Amino acid sequence: MNIREVDIINLEDTIWLGTKSIGVPAYDFTFEPLFSCRRPYQFPNEQNIIGRVGAFHDYQDAYKKFSELGFMLINNVEQHFLASELPEWYPVIEQYTPRSVWYEEVPSAKEVESNFDYPVFIKGARQTAKHKESLCVARNRKECEAILKEYQKNAILHWQQLVCREFLELEPIEAASTEKVSPSFEFRSFWYKNNLVGVGHYWSEFVQYSWNNEQEAEALRIASKVCDLLNVPFLVIDLALTKNGNWVVIECNDGQESGYAGINPISLWKNIVDIESEN
Repeated sequence: MNIREVDIINLEDTIWLGTKSIGVPAYDFTFEPLFSCRRPYQFPNEQNIIGRVGAFHDYQDAYKKFSELGFMLINNVEQHFLASELPEWYPVIEQYTPRSVWYEEVPSAKEVESNFDYPVFIKGARQTAKHKESLCVARNRKECEAILKEYQKNAILHWQQLVCREFLELEPIEAASTEKVSPSFEFRSFWYKNNLVGVGHYWSEFVQYSWNNEQEAEALRIASKVCDLLNVPFLVIDLALTKNGNWVVIECNDGQESGYAGINPISLWKNIVDIESEN
C-alpha cells in the first residue's frame, strides 16, 4: 500500500480516517461537505484510525505504515484476520453458521464428497469470485471437478485457502437472473466497538427488500451474540434467512474493507462519531 495515496482526515474532531477512492460506488464515500474534515499538518501519536482504502493486500504492512505516522488501525493484525478469514472466525461462532471444512491444498472431488453431500458451496477463506454461481455451487461431481480446476487459476480465488460449506436453502427474493448466485433474504450489519451502527439489505445492487420487526429483532439478536464472541472493534456480519426460518451467519469481515450494501453511509458514520463523542 502506498501511504502517500491515502487521505488522512479527522472527522468531526472525533475519529481519524485514512481514505482512498477505489472506484466502487458500493464502497467509496465522499465525507465532505457532509461532515467536518480536518487535515492537520502534524498527526497525534497512538491514535486509532479507520482505514477505508479498499481490500488490504498485506494488512501487516499497512498496519506498519500507519504506525510509522503515529496511528494504529482500528483492528489490530490479529483482529483483522479473525474478522476476515473463515478458518479464524468459524471455530468461534460455529453454532451460528453453516458447517464448513477448509483444506491446506485444493482437494479432489472425492475428498469433498467425504465431507459433504451435493450440492456444496465452495469459496475462498475470504471471499467468493464475485458471487459467480458457476464457481461456487457444485451440484454433482462434474461441477465440483470443474470448480476445483478453475479455482487454481482464478485471479480472485487461487491465493485463498479453499473452503467448502454446507449448502443451505435460503429464502429467495425476486430479482433479475444473472450469472451470480440467486439473491436471498440477506442483510449486512456493521458493528463498531460492539455497537450496531448500520444494517441494510445485502443485495442492494439488484433489488430492494426489507424485513419485518420480528425478523429484524431475531437476526440482530444473533448478530449481536456473534459480535460479542468475536470482539473485533470494527466488524461486519452478513446474515441470511433459511427456508426453515432460521437466521444464519453467511460471512464476517473487517468493517474497513466492506462495502455499504443497502446501508446509508451518512447514518453509519454519524453513529460512529456519536459513540466516540460519548467516550
